[in-house]
Amino acid sequence: MIARRSDWDARLSEYLASVRRKPFSWGQHDCALHSANAVLTMTDTDIAAAFRGRYSTAQGSVLALSRYGAGTLDATVDTMLPTIPPSHARRGDLVWTGEALGVCDGTTGLFVGQEGEAEGLVTIPRAAWQRAWRV
Repeated sequence: MIARRSDWDARLSEYLASVRRKPFSWGQHDCALHSANAVLTMTDTDIAAAFRGRYSTAQGSVLALSRYGAGTLDATVDTMLPTIPPSHARRGDLVWTGEALGVCDGTTGLFVGQEGEAEGLVTIPRAAWQRAWRV
């Protein structure tokens, strides 16, 4: 069982601030590693240890999931964290839009992407989430 540290909220805030404008990069700062880094920050448990350094492209991420995961990103997260209804997600839990994994920040999720000219974290409202996992 993964447990949050007593100072998880402050640590999560610091992590999110540090990547707020960090551009997307496969195998460095993509949705899977962004979410795993948030979990690592809050818990000291690296749920992406098997995947880190194993891909640097979209195709490579698919191959890494087929070799080391459950085939898809959401199915892989299913093997690591307990599933919860998206309506029950709280700050720090992981959320899924059907295409991307992000971190719940209350009523919105923070995902790696681009809004207009700005790259970094983008917000997606709770209504768009299809799945969620408790951290």
